Amino acid sequence: MEDTAMTAELTWYPLGEPHARGWSREAMERRYDRLPAHARAVVPEVVWGLSRHSSSLFHEVETDATQIHARWQVRQDALSMGHMPATAVSGLDLYGVDGADQLRWVGVGVPTGLESEAALAENLAPGRRRYRLYLPLFNELAEVQLGVPAGATLTLVEPEPLPPIVYYGTSIIHGASASRAGMSLPAILGRRLGHEVVGLGFSGNGKMETALAELIAEIDAAVYVVDCVPNMDAALVRERALPFLRALRTRRPDTPVLLVEDRTLTNSWIRPDRQTAHAAARAELTAAFEQLRAEGGTNLLYLGHEHLLGDDDEGTVDSSHPTDLGFTRMADRLEPVLADLLPAS
Repeated sequence: MEDTAMTAELTWYPLGEPHARGWSREAMERRYDRLPAHARAVVPEVVWGLSRHSSSLFHEVETDATQIHARWQVRQDALSMGHMPATAVSGLDLYGVDGADQLRWVGVGVPTGLESEAALAENLAPGRRRYRLYLPLFNELAEVQLGVPAGATLTLVEPEPLPPIVYYGTSIIHGASASRAGMSLPAILGRRLGHEVVGLGFSGNGKMETALAELIAEIDAAVYVVDCVPNMDAALVRERALPFLRALRTRRPDTPVLLVEDRTLTNSWIRPDRQTAHAAARAELTAAFEQLRAEGGTNLLYLGHEHLLGDDDEGTVDSSHPTDLGFTRMADRLEPVLADLLPAS
């Protein structure tokens, strides 16, 4: 699938390297991996496997086509999950830039198997514009191409030379349970803030291993966001938070680091055990934050759990994983905080 080709009056274009990947192509084993090849020897095996999902990666193109088609291949035949549709797990999500230079939703590609082909959008208003194509959240993408009618043109858009936001976390940052790829938290924040967000969410496995701190410090970031407490109990926070943060600060002493408390499970109002667990883990994260500040740590910020999912318990699919509504609310909470940390453009 590497060469531009004509098929049934469509011209098919390979899309090159994705945006929002933290490392160069030379560092990667596969194009759509999210951790570099050398991570394989130092991270838990499950984290390495999850890093092969193309979550938060995207391509950008410019085209004057009035219809846009896609064909793509994934490596895992589980196209959907019980709490996530195939459009998010294994599908494609297309946004386009409007006359006010805003990215707006255009169409979605629904997977039909390991190999899929779909019309993402048809009957588009004439004109050349930029499009962003978000990639599957919970599948390993092998290859993707876009097809446009004969006579239309399509060119790749190179990434902006801006340092990214690096967001390390759990299944929530991985994208569970968005309805489509463009509704994950990294995708929403990236559109709003105009910065690529390198989404390093690992489902069930955002656990602050020191090796992950050393890896993410390899990325020259504008901001690091650490949002792992949903995968950690109080004892694990006590054991790992300080070593993780010290390792990151040693390597990147001047880059802002934002610690995020865990969202409140939406049925915890009736579950005292969950209220107790939340309070204990948050106390340990606060203690680690205060200890690092006492040691002279600078550019270290803390965002509490309040209002992350709203206040009506309606923002999740299972008390933990946000729906599109929940992700929108999280973005509302995080956007102004991150905007203040980004360098002036």
